[in-house]
Amino acid sequence: MATKSVATQQLRVGMYVAKLDVSWFRSPFLRHSFLIHSETQIDQLRRAGIQRVQIDPSRGEDVAARDEPSASDSLLATIRASLSLTSSQGPKPLAQLNEELAQAKIASKQLEQSVRSVFASLSERGSLDHRQAADAVREIAAVTRTLPHSAIFMALSSQRAGNSSFSQHALATCTLSLVMGQSFEYNPLELQELAMAALLHDIGLLQIPAAIIQRSANTSSPLSRREQQILQSHPQLSILTLERQGGFETRMLQLIGEHHVRLNGSGYPQGTRGEFTSERSRILMIADHYDELITGFGGASPLTPHQALQRLYQEAQEGLLDRTILSSLIKLVGIYPVHSRVRLNTQEQAVVTELNPSTSHQPVVAITHNPGGDEMPTPLVIDLSDQATASPERAIATVMDTPEPRRTAHSSRAT
Repeated sequence: MATKSVATQQLRVGMYVAKLDVSWFRSPFLRHSFLIHSETQIDQLRRAGIQRVQIDPSRGEDVAARDEPSASDSLLATIRASLSLTSSQGPKPLAQLNEELAQAKIASKQLEQSVRSVFASLSERGSLDHRQAADAVREIAAVTRTLPHSAIFMALSSQRAGNSSFSQHALATCTLSLVMGQSFEYNPLELQELAMAALLHDIGLLQIPAAIIQRSANTSSPLSRREQQILQSHPQLSILTLERQGGFETRMLQLIGEHHVRLNGSGYPQGTRGEFTSERSRILMIADHYDELITGFGGASPLTPHQALQRLYQEAQEGLLDRTILSSLIKLVGIYPVHSRVRLNTQEQAVVTELNPSTSHQPVVAITHNPGGDEMPTPLVIDLSDQATASPERAIATVMDTPEPRRTAHSSRAT
């Protein structure tokens, strides 16, 4: 039976969506054909700005009919169905934030499995499965359009100290690059190229002797000049690997080649002028650098997300990073990212629940523990930017999420 075009306002549970008239990068779903089994899916389509879809009445309900809904095994539908989508004024309840973070952690683990399969295939066969890589990118893009960015950001950033595995780093860099690219409103092709470059930017490291990568984390025995040159050749090795493979756009390869170039001319490869790099190359470079800071790759001490953003800000002030891009990142995740556990100047413990764009150092927090460390029966929500009658005035003193000690055994980029 032929499909028919219907407005999203006409959609009902039990209908089968045969086609979405948008690019998959603009879609909140992994697939563009699926059975609608919950109002959540319909809400997602509407909030994504999709006006009309094609339905297949032979595989589901017609506009005038209603059947019992069927279950779906879609990861994203499961995630969304488990979250509260009721819009409300003010910050989200702490319970909802906790649920979003839990779902983001589940999603990140499943995405990492997809990314690990891409690199395992490369290691085993010596060639990259282009379709498998594209599918991994598609899944990552769908998650960034389904879960709140704050939850995704924290799920990929927390408890990463000392663990810079190849697949986790690729996933984190790809996801963060996509989120920033979406904020710059890149078109689907630009987003796809950026995401694929971010996913594959370090595959040249697979050709670097493991001993050199492991020794790069040993600050007591620095690499020789020759070893440093070999390590820094990995962007060119990544490009050569993908050129031999074929099927990758020159623009995407250029992003990979420039992901260690700093604006002031430092970084590598030498001779590449930072002022001439593209905006997307600079996004990839910041995403890659951020993840290296929180994992401690290369032997540095791992930083918390808050400390890593501080370091990036300092480097931007020194002319190494693009200030506009970094400003966009900080606006997206905040100086104190949502979900961060903090200690106030009153010795109370709290969780950041909402950002204040105009006063980024004063977010909304939910106080969970009193000064003595006892958990409060009901969290007290305080807007740190609005304390006209408060005495004493509360402020964030420290971020409590401290990285675990660096684990040298996991510091190499192994799949």
